[in-house]
Amino acid sequence: MSKAEQHILKNKTSKWHTDHILCSNNMTRRCLVIFFNLLILVIIVGFSLRQEINETRLYVEANLNQIKNTVDSLAYRNKRYANTATKAIADFDEQNKQLQVLAEIHYYPKLKEFGFNRGIYPNNLFNGSLIGPGFPNQLIQKDTHLFAVLDELWAEQQVHPIMYNYYYISHALKYFYLSSKLSVDKFNTTKKFFSTDLYRSQRSVSQPLNELQKGMYYTSPYLDFFSHEMVVTIKSPVYSNNKIVGDIGVDIPVKSLIQSITLPKTLKSSLNFYLYVIDKKQKIEIYNGYSNRLLPTIPVHTHLNKNTLLFADISPWFFVNFAIKITILGFSLLIILNYMNAELKRHKFQKQRYQLEAYTDLLTGLFNRRVMDTIIKGIVTENNKNGQPTAIIIFDANDFKIINDTYGHDIGDLALKHISSTINDMTRDSDICIRLGGDEFCVVLPNADLEQALIMADRLELAIFSGFFCHYNIKISISTGCTVIEKKESLHNALVRADKILYKNKKNKDENKKALQQQLNNYIVKSPPTFPKQE
Repeated sequence: MSKAEQHILKNKTSKWHTDHILCSNNMTRRCLVIFFNLLILVIIVGFSLRQEINETRLYVEANLNQIKNTVDSLAYRNKRYANTATKAIADFDEQNKQLQVLAEIHYYPKLKEFGFNRGIYPNNLFNGSLIGPGFPNQLIQKDTHLFAVLDELWAEQQVHPIMYNYYYISHALKYFYLSSKLSVDKFNTTKKFFSTDLYRSQRSVSQPLNELQKGMYYTSPYLDFFSHEMVVTIKSPVYSNNKIVGDIGVDIPVKSLIQSITLPKTLKSSLNFYLYVIDKKQKIEIYNGYSNRLLPTIPVHTHLNKNTLLFADISPWFFVNFAIKITILGFSLLIILNYMNAELKRHKFQKQRYQLEAYTDLLTGLFNRRVMDTIIKGIVTENNKNGQPTAIIIFDANDFKIINDTYGHDIGDLALKHISSTINDMTRDSDICIRLGGDEFCVVLPNADLEQALIMADRLELAIFSGFFCHYNIKISISTGCTVIEKKESLHNALVRADKILYKNKKNKDENKKALQQQLNNYIVKSPPTFPKQE
């Protein structure tokens, strides 16, 4: 990089130059660019993946809580139904003699059970079905009034996406009253059921007192005796004279729990739902969206009740696919950003080249006089502010017109190039070398006083005169004028003063030339170089 480029570009580049030892060659620079791009890509993908995992977990957890809320709403409604039924039974006991039978209860010999609305003798207006093993007890006739109350309760508008079925079970009279009309092939009961462990363990009288005081309790998932599918039951006790005579319950098929949530198709296919029974350490599958087990799953859970957890396992491949998409998107974005950065650098480089050309003399490569109003003024102002001197050397070539007239302008150009190259070689990187025009030059020396400027001028005079620059074996000498820019002095005034000193010294150019030659002779006698002849 030339001195002109350094001064033009030094304020345009960062403090950490691209010519740093870590970027001393193109291969290292390219490797660093690739490394930082990959690092940025990893950060983008990692951050996005983390956000996606957290958001997906929260979204799935919210859906699991929605299932819980749906089940809880059924539980509290069931508790209210049991309280209403308890109050109705108490009212019926007071009106026992006045109550009339509301429906005929049939005995079905082939089924060995009693009831109504089973597709056989459907001759009453009840909405539900009565089912009990063996012959009907006459006391059941009074409960037909309870069935009317239950019909009215169960007919309330309920908007729930999951499937469920309400029922009332009488422990005293051993029968079921179901909330829907079922044919004989859908539901059959026998005397065996009321003697099973399942019946004994799930009836309210077998529950702890603290559970009964809540007015409702959840059963663990179990295989239903009648439907032969896994269900969760919510039960509430019904009382008569402070004794539990029956239970109102709602059966919720485990498989139907998933129906209470609406998930995007892609996410739903990446989820497995199951229930986990804590005391039994039992896992009950609800929905299987995927079967790939190569990678560990991401579990999310909530409590369906005290003893049952509702789990959702999220497939890791869902996030792998997301990571691939983000990687492609991030890679595309980095390509665009790198392309834009390259275009900006190219534009910046072109702008700097144009600026360099505007401030550079095409023949010599030195600055032209345009820098006087920009770079030079800035340097002088900064040095004055810091209390540091700025020196100026102005010089021109002696007898330059004679060289042009005698040998031609091409030789004159070689003389100017010889002067400019010598200036570049002899001055510091911080010095600013300017071709003012024609054969007139200027060197600005920041942080230099008059004595240092005079020494530099002498060195330049000797170096320029000591060299041959063409095949005619001629030399060129210069005359110089040195000064220091005073505080609060304009650059123009300093240049005028230096110019006057130059022309004063130019009057003694012949004596100066002889002194230079004598000085060269004192060092060593040189033979002029042999240049190739030009046609």
